[in-house]
Amino acid sequence: MQALIMLVGILLFFGVGALSIYLVIDFIEYLKKYHSERWAKLSFEHLFGISQKDLFFYQIQPLKFIPYLFNKVDSDDSHVMVYKKRIQLSFGGVFVLFVLHFLISYIGI
Repeated sequence: MQALIMLVGILLFFGVGALSIYLVIDFIEYLKKYHSERWAKLSFEHLFGISQKDLFFYQIQPLKFIPYLFNKVDSDDSHVMVYKKRIQLSFGGVFVLFVLHFLISYIGI
C-alpha cells in the first residue's frame, strides 16, 4: 500500500511540475508576442555570444524573472495577471506535493 501511495504521489508531483513548465513557456511566449519591451528586460540579449533567435531554449534571467512572476502590481494587462496567478498556484502545488511526499516518507505511512 505504501508503494502505491508513493507512486501516485510521484506521478502527481511530476504531472503538476509538467503543468508548471507548460504555463511558464506559454507565459514567456505571450510576453514575447505582446510585451516585447518587458521581454527584452527579462531576457539576456546574447547568452554566451549567441543571439536569441539561434538558441533552442529561452534566455530568461532568473534573478529578474522570478521576482516579476511574484510582483503583484506590475502590469495593467489582465492576461499577464491571470498568467502570473496560474503560475504561482502551480508552483505552490509543486511545493506542497514536494513537502507532502517527503513528510509521508519520513513518517513512514
